[in-house]
Amino acid sequence: MTTPPLLEVQGLEVEFTTPDGGRLHAVRDVSFTLRRGETLAVVGESGSGKSTTALALLGMLPGTGRISGGSVRLDGEDLVTAGEDRLRAVRGARVGMIFQDPMTALNPVLTIGRHLDEVLRAHAAPARAAGGPAGSVPAGPVPVDPSRAADTHGGPAPAHAGPARAADAPLRRGRTARRARAVELLRLVGIPDPERRLDDHPHQFSGGQRQRILIAMALAGEPDILLADEPTTALDATVQDQILTLLGELTRSTGTAVVLITHNMGVVARACERVLVMYGGTVVEDGPTAEVLTRPRHPYTAGLLAAVPRLSAPSGTRLTGIPGTPPDLSLPLAGCAFAARCALAEDRCGTIAPPLVAVGAPGSTVRAACLPAAEHAEPLPPPPPPARIDRPAPGAVVLAAEGVHKTYRSRRRRFTALDDVSLTLAAGETLGIVGESGSGKSTLARVLAHAHPADSGRVLLDGRDVTRPGRAELHAVRRRVQMVFQDPYASLNPRMTVGEIVAEPLRAFGIGTPAERPARVAELLRLVGLDPAAADRHPRSFSGGQRQRIGIARALAPQPAVLICDEPVSALDVSVQAQIVGLLTDLQRDLGLALVFIAHDLAVVRQVSHRIAVMHGGRIVETGGADELCERPRDPYTRALLAAAPEPVPVPAAARQPAPRTTEAVSV
Repeated sequence: MTTPPLLEVQGLEVEFTTPDGGRLHAVRDVSFTLRRGETLAVVGESGSGKSTTALALLGMLPGTGRISGGSVRLDGEDLVTAGEDRLRAVRGARVGMIFQDPMTALNPVLTIGRHLDEVLRAHAAPARAAGGPAGSVPAGPVPVDPSRAADTHGGPAPAHAGPARAADAPLRRGRTARRARAVELLRLVGIPDPERRLDDHPHQFSGGQRQRILIAMALAGEPDILLADEPTTALDATVQDQILTLLGELTRSTGTAVVLITHNMGVVARACERVLVMYGGTVVEDGPTAEVLTRPRHPYTAGLLAAVPRLSAPSGTRLTGIPGTPPDLSLPLAGCAFAARCALAEDRCGTIAPPLVAVGAPGSTVRAACLPAAEHAEPLPPPPPPARIDRPAPGAVVLAAEGVHKTYRSRRRRFTALDDVSLTLAAGETLGIVGESGSGKSTLARVLAHAHPADSGRVLLDGRDVTRPGRAELHAVRRRVQMVFQDPYASLNPRMTVGEIVAEPLRAFGIGTPAERPARVAELLRLVGLDPAAADRHPRSFSGGQRQRIGIARALAPQPAVLICDEPVSALDVSVQAQIVGLLTDLQRDLGLALVFIAHDLAVVRQVSHRIAVMHGGRIVETGGADELCERPRDPYTRALLAAAPEPVPVPAAARQPAPRTTEAVSV
């Protein structure tokens, strides 16, 4: 007997009302199924409808969003027609959610213990057995409530009446029991010393640790389905591998199904059985991961795969982006949404909406919404090899650090963020810095940019000691050293127009007259690939990649010698990532900039960098030429990072091995 799907989505439509009263069709005719224990990846560019689809499943659409058509059936129950009380019973207990940005999902004034206690009181699940030592994944199956586990013999799983179960009562009543369960959950997701850290606040954890806490909160109710929206985006390779290993163990042990929204094709290959590719609010291709990633049928899927950085690609290789921009979903759309960007587009593609149909050989389970692809059995040809970047040799040293130390202190502990760090950076050179969350990368960036002072050691700019500059000298140093931040939306003032944002450094450093500055702003916007007419718009009107371009334009305004890029592409999808990395490379070549490029994606770092420095525990443990370090690493930690880096090549489940486990540093 065939087991019915746990989740069945049919013809889902989502609309938003625009400020002018129009309608934005964010999701159009999306259908898929999800079975117990299955991991489904949803991929696509920003604005393709991935996160909106996930929020619609639980009735959590923001603002004016509403489901305008279709059904979402969980064990046969349609959640679209369910009332708010029923949806509250489903959220957390039947369907858990892991959000992308832990700092916006965690309350900064509450301890981690309070966060978990709230979840356990709302919909606690029976406690699992302890998961072994801190930082480890359970070695064997995790015991679960039989009423929640999948039927491994193919029979239907028992229906659920809701989140309240008799076994929950001890956790609901006893604060001591809930605290013990909270400790167990933190240990399960690999938080060191969980008993003590329950009383810490979110800002006292590294980014990777905060993401683990979100996962612990989502697991507290032992849900049937986990909706994971970019859960590993901001994580380094080793922590990402540990999170994926943890999710894999949980799905195998408990039958929990996972919908994994991501732009990282390596994560898809590493963790998912099936993949759903979305573009323009609709599904353009779906099928088994091994088929879709190795033999894509839709040109958009092929473009995404071509844009993925490969760890095997040598330094100086240009990433391949997808030309053009996604469609405006507030406008009527006739024909294929991808036609304007597609190299295979025909005249009919602009007028006929392609159906999602089976493509390839008879019996194929891959479906694609592409008129040309539906008429050919063979997959698309592989993309041409990536081009090499013509970049001049680096010049004289412009920035240096010698024996830099930095320690943070709180009432209960002290934490050494930088321990005897030394490095050099030459004009026209890109120095890549990699390492785990909490390894000291961002602290080093802040010290080099004089946002935080060093406790000891020296920072030299153009050969001058600027470790502790006076006010006038600090003003000059900050003009020469500028930063591009990870989250462009958080670093751009939402009340200012783009023109005001880019002009702000010109005013701060007294560059040009008020009459001359608009022309300079227009020049900077053109330099980063934006229309100068956008100067009158606000940051909310732009995509993530465009906002990052605005941040780069602002950083370039005072004509710096050094640009420090702290995770500038980690939150961007692969096609936009390729555009931003290409932009930075071209700007470096044209302006002679020295770049510090901090990232957790080793493939991107290798391709953009001349040299790489590997940080661990506040120290630089290895440095060298980008190609040499990636091909012949000497330090065991560097080898662990390289082993954990995911590649977009599907690996059989039996052959998957977790990367060597490392311990994250504690942030304060």
